[in-house]
Amino acid sequence: MDDKASLRVFLYIRVSTIEQAKEGYSVGAQEERLRAYAKAKNYTVVKTFIDPAFSGSNMNRPALQEMIKQVELGATDLVLVYKLDRLSRSQKDTLYLIEDVFLKNSVDFVSMNESFDTSTPFGRAMIGILSVFAQLEREQIRERTMMGKEERAKEGKWHGGGGKSRTVKGYDYIDGQLVINEYEAECVKTIYEEYLRGNGTNKIFHLVLEKYPGVTNTETTVRNILTNPIYAGKIKHKNDFYEGEHTPIITLEQYEQAQNLMKKRASTSDPSRKKYLLTGLLYCGHCGARLFGRTGGKLKNGENVRYYSCYSRQKTRIHMIRDENCKKSHEQKDILEQHIIDEIKKINIGFVENYRLGDKSDVSIKIKRLKREVQNIDNQISKLIDLYSLNKVPIEIMSKKIETLNDEKEKVTQHITELENENTPKNFEEIKKTVSQLATFDWDNEETDQKRLIVAKLINKIIVSNDNIIIDWAF
Repeated sequence: MDDKASLRVFLYIRVSTIEQAKEGYSVGAQEERLRAYAKAKNYTVVKTFIDPAFSGSNMNRPALQEMIKQVELGATDLVLVYKLDRLSRSQKDTLYLIEDVFLKNSVDFVSMNESFDTSTPFGRAMIGILSVFAQLEREQIRERTMMGKEERAKEGKWHGGGGKSRTVKGYDYIDGQLVINEYEAECVKTIYEEYLRGNGTNKIFHLVLEKYPGVTNTETTVRNILTNPIYAGKIKHKNDFYEGEHTPIITLEQYEQAQNLMKKRASTSDPSRKKYLLTGLLYCGHCGARLFGRTGGKLKNGENVRYYSCYSRQKTRIHMIRDENCKKSHEQKDILEQHIIDEIKKINIGFVENYRLGDKSDVSIKIKRLKREVQNIDNQISKLIDLYSLNKVPIEIMSKKIETLNDEKEKVTQHITELENENTPKNFEEIKKTVSQLATFDWDNEETDQKRLIVAKLINKIIVSNDNIIIDWAF
């Protein structure tokens, strides 16, 4: 276009909060310079499009989208920006806007700061070069940001903050630190306690909504609290967990128990499986596939016959099949469930201890062997004392030998303690608490959900063969 004085111009302005604060790219500053430039060139400013607090990494910006529509309608001859990266920080987006939007519609593009425009061959070449650098800058910023987040996580610092909507329930964010909010923290504790008692998230939501108004607004908030490791003192970054510098609200055991319970409940969350007590715990003893609840024909009284069937036999879900030739027969629901309930009824604290350190476990064999070593050491010490009492061993020799034996005994005893701790589930106290409640639990009248909670806490899985049932207890 030869008559530059008659050009109609769109001004486009973009600024992010950080840039405005640190680099002086405020909306007012950009507009003032652009209007001065347009006046000097005798351009007519038709309209100013402003995207405040928007990133240049994509084109999802309201003012930019409106400007594109106006360009396509032929409402301008030129688009003027203060700097190229105000238009975009993406090379792909920059070239798309210039070539497929502006030039396609006979609209030139001018970047005031770089002093070139697309009406000249040199200007078009420079646009491509500068777009590459804008893209590089964006990727460097992103890389630095990701590295910064990872370093903060490793240092135990929370990478949230930046406003009320970004805070985490149970804490206040003060001077870059998470500080416990006592009122909200009590709500968090209640949520975990109620969930581990067997209550569902919906019931818990209504409970805390009444007891702690203003903390949780939806059931989703309750679920988010139950899955956030920050309450156990952990900082999560990607798939890694780091020790946080903040004070935890719950114990790590409570958090892990809640996650395990969620996983078990998730496998039985299908409404069509609500009537089946053991869904998610049953495995075929012949092929290793899962067993699932299904409905058969009707009895004379009109009730449906219900079974547990092997996925390999049913072939309803291909990804669940383990052996197409599996010979596992169906298990009648009521009979199998009653058998498991009867086995659970036999449990007491003594049973749990004997199972945990049973004669067949490798750990138990090691512990028994080490305990015999301790007994032998005690016998040797006793003999030394007897010999000393008969004046057959000088006190100096006896004292030295007893000291050596005691050191050896301490090491063996420490090893026993370590093995016992390794063989103790993290939620062992919760298991014992559940076992202590079995004597008064009403299996005949309690809801299926409550029964399922007991079963899920006590059993890892159940392996069912045609002639055998093996229960893998959680303790």
